[in-house]
Amino acid sequence: MLEYILIVFLFIVVLALTAALLFLRNKLKQTSKNLKELIKENDNQQSNPQTTSGDIYFKVDKDFTITYINESGADVLGYIPQNLVGQPVFGTLFDDKQAQKDTLVATLNKMKKHQSTINTQVVLIRCDGQKQLMICRQRPILNEILECDGISFLCKDISEARAWKENLSQFQERDLLTNTLHDKAIAERLEHDFQLAQRYNRDFSCVVVELRDVYDFISKGIDFETADKMLKVVSDVCFANLTPNAYIGRVDKTKMFLILNGANRETAKGIAFKIWEEAVIAVKQLRVDEYNAKMMVITYTNRRNFNDSYDAMRSRMRRHINASLKLREYGVVSSDNRGIVLENQ
Repeated sequence: MLEYILIVFLFIVVLALTAALLFLRNKLKQTSKNLKELIKENDNQQSNPQTTSGDIYFKVDKDFTITYINESGADVLGYIPQNLVGQPVFGTLFDDKQAQKDTLVATLNKMKKHQSTINTQVVLIRCDGQKQLMICRQRPILNEILECDGISFLCKDISEARAWKENLSQFQERDLLTNTLHDKAIAERLEHDFQLAQRYNRDFSCVVVELRDVYDFISKGIDFETADKMLKVVSDVCFANLTPNAYIGRVDKTKMFLILNGANRETAKGIAFKIWEEAVIAVKQLRVDEYNAKMMVITYTNRRNFNDSYDAMRSRMRRHINASLKLREYGVVSSDNRGIVLENQ
């Protein structure tokens, strides 16, 4: 009897172990599948970056050998792509100097630890030996176990930028993604221009476009590349609707802040509605459905009187935006509407 019980017990143990092994094998297959999908997504982003004419995109492996360069980028530098692939990056695209090697080794080590994106300035060497100053986005290239296997470089030429030549500080005030002023620069410009308008009693208005919710939707539902591209296309819409002597900046990552010198309240209102209509169309073209493309809040205000201040202006617009985001009510909003968001004039 005891022997029979032992046999049954061992049989149950074997069945349990077999079931556990099958479960672990299935989990391993699923994990492997997920890893492959993640690697494929990373490869797609590395192979199809958001580039424009004149951008230089290339990759190096962990031994700093060039594994890819886009044809248009190679042409800008005077190279034939096939002649660069397989060559060491030092002595071809970068100076073959120890300081340059140390910098790139440090960058690779940082990416291995944190898998982070780095924005910096680099000097690329043309085929004729001339050097070009570039602003460069460097990203890690991941292998099948999500380890950094190399670096991808997306470089934009700034060597001939007039603003760079005339005043370095002007270039440093720019947001690289949208080419708008960064938050500190736009805040300083707002205070300066508001005080001038106050002193000479001139018309002065502002428009703010808040893209937080649509950015979150795209970054989580599609990818970060498309979310960043959305910021760029909406900033382009804002640029297209600027009045003369106006400025635009990016604030808190997802806000486009427009300073409209000499513009009255009605002008600001018209611009706000025009941006709303054109921005929704532009976002829809990024494979975003109309409902989610409308998840943006636009507000406007103007300098009211001599007792008004630029802090008060910012507070009014911040209050309108926060209230609308909290209620998930999207469109154009201002004190004219008493808190009611309008999609059409």
